[in-house]
Amino acid sequence: MNIRLISILLEHFKCHEHLEIRFDGKSASIYGRNGSGKSSVYDGLTWLLFGKDSQGKKEFEIKPLTAEGQVKDHEAITSVEAVLLVDGVERRLKRTYYEVWSTRRGSADAAFDGHSSDYFVDGVPCKKSEFSRKVGEMMEESTFRLLTGVGAFASELPWQQRRAILFDMVSLEGDEQMMEADSRFAPLAQAMDSLSLEDYRKKLMARRKELNGVRTDIPARLDECKKTVSDLAGLDFRALEAQKDQAQQRRDQLWQQLNRAREQGERPQLENQLAQAQNQLAQLENENQAHRLTQQAEQGPDPVQAIRQSLKELEAQANRRQREQGYLRQRERQLLQHISHWRARWDEADRQRFQGGLCPACGQALPADKLERAKAAFEAEQQRQKRDAVQAADQAKAALAALKEEEKELERQAGSEARQAEALARQLEEEQSKPRRQIRDLAGYEARKTELEARQREIRRQLEAMDAKTDAHRMDLRSRLADIDWQLEQLNGQLAQKATLEYAQARMEQLRAQAAAAAEELNRLDQMLYLWEQFVRYKACLIEGRVNRLFSLARFRLFRQQVNGGLEDCCDVTVDGVPYASGLNTGARVNAGIDIINALSRHYGIQAPLFIDNAESVTRLERAEAQIIRLVVSEEDEELRCVLQ
Repeated sequence: MNIRLISILLEHFKCHEHLEIRFDGKSASIYGRNGSGKSSVYDGLTWLLFGKDSQGKKEFEIKPLTAEGQVKDHEAITSVEAVLLVDGVERRLKRTYYEVWSTRRGSADAAFDGHSSDYFVDGVPCKKSEFSRKVGEMMEESTFRLLTGVGAFASELPWQQRRAILFDMVSLEGDEQMMEADSRFAPLAQAMDSLSLEDYRKKLMARRKELNGVRTDIPARLDECKKTVSDLAGLDFRALEAQKDQAQQRRDQLWQQLNRAREQGERPQLENQLAQAQNQLAQLENENQAHRLTQQAEQGPDPVQAIRQSLKELEAQANRRQREQGYLRQRERQLLQHISHWRARWDEADRQRFQGGLCPACGQALPADKLERAKAAFEAEQQRQKRDAVQAADQAKAALAALKEEEKELERQAGSEARQAEALARQLEEEQSKPRRQIRDLAGYEARKTELEARQREIRRQLEAMDAKTDAHRMDLRSRLADIDWQLEQLNGQLAQKATLEYAQARMEQLRAQAAAAAEELNRLDQMLYLWEQFVRYKACLIEGRVNRLFSLARFRLFRQQVNGGLEDCCDVTVDGVPYASGLNTGARVNAGIDIINALSRHYGIQAPLFIDNAESVTRLERAEAQIIRLVVSEEDEELRCVLQ
């Protein structure tokens, strides 16, 4: 895909109130003093396409500011419009950005509600998602940054991402095929199975770390087990089991005696009487509840509640309608601003007069035939601008008329709802004044309920009095049971040590076996890690050679030798052995960037306009296959001057 910039128009963007530059798809040089807004042209293009500046920042000030740092004109509409030639087809893209103000109820002052944006593709308005999709069809944002900024790949992109892109650019056979070419790597290929080279190394290192942890922990665990065995070796577990059986028999006998003592007396009869009284009270409550429900059903639902609910619904509808009316008024103001804006654009286009006659390259008078063609092109462009302004204004007027109709419909709804609310209020007042029959309990309900509750309290009092009488025999049985329970608890605690002793002895044997297995597996892992490093070195030489053959000027070091003899992944850019990040001058960096972009363009199959800032510091540019736009510092040019190449 070949993308070239035909023209760009900045309106109220950064330091430019109005700036239009035509490139006609050709390379060009833009001259201007420091601070005159050369870089803003690049920022305008990236903001139009992706909503970010040329450095990739989403948050940056795009409105023209005063010397005090305040926004010059809050009603101005910031916009960037560009015409791109994409594989020979012109595409016109436009993005706007403006403030939204509204007047709150009860206040005469307008309040700031935020910002809004509009998007256009080939003059057709569209949503942000559709605009982004169509831009993405031409080029992804990350690819655009790499192909339009000379330093984007070498200095702005993290080295890991640079390395991944370079690997993607070279056609390398898989690791498995490389290993098959050299028999010494056969064990490595078999061990890796379906894992990648890096994942297999991570697996080895994770397992090695785990085994080292096992070897470190085992001596301490063995010492703990030996101490446990030493402490428990003197216990006689058979004698403890016999003592436990005897204590359990005595406990069973005491429980039988205690149960017989509980069965004596009148307690069971009193408990039955209490349960009977509770059942009678529950039945009485159920009958009374059914009686009240029957009365309520005969009387019917309360109309007052229904009327109140209807009034609440009308109030909610009124609140929603007021919010809609506020939005319509705000949109109406915006459309009026659009209409005024496009009328001004039409007037501006109508005032333009043909000023041709001189060649922009040599300054000589144009021949008659070229002069006529230039004049015809000027008049065609003037008519197009006027048609676009009329079309945009008509669209805004149509939308404004539709808004007016919506406002009338909302006013009609408001009147209808107000009349409904008045009728409901009168109906509510009438219903509230009507008497309603009181719902009553069963005859004798309160007296019967009081009687049953008093009976339950009396039975409970008798049970509490019976329990309060201390029986010496029961107290003695409970005391003896408590002694035996304590004895059993002590015996169980001692017998539990038997399982601890057996576990400690088995654990010691298990730990010794684990230590031997860990040592053996660690030796095998170290052998595979050594073989992995040998293959990485072999692969590194092969990859670096193939990558660097793609470039004529820049060179890449993809692996760095470590002190311990291993290889560290990296992606260092050099030119003639000089590091890009620390030793190269500006001109060399620019040419290295162009060389890199040429290779990336061939890889992606995309050519995009290439912006070169501080281009005055480069005496000879590397040949580029894409359109180049040089940003040149020139103290003579107070205003930007564009010269096509």
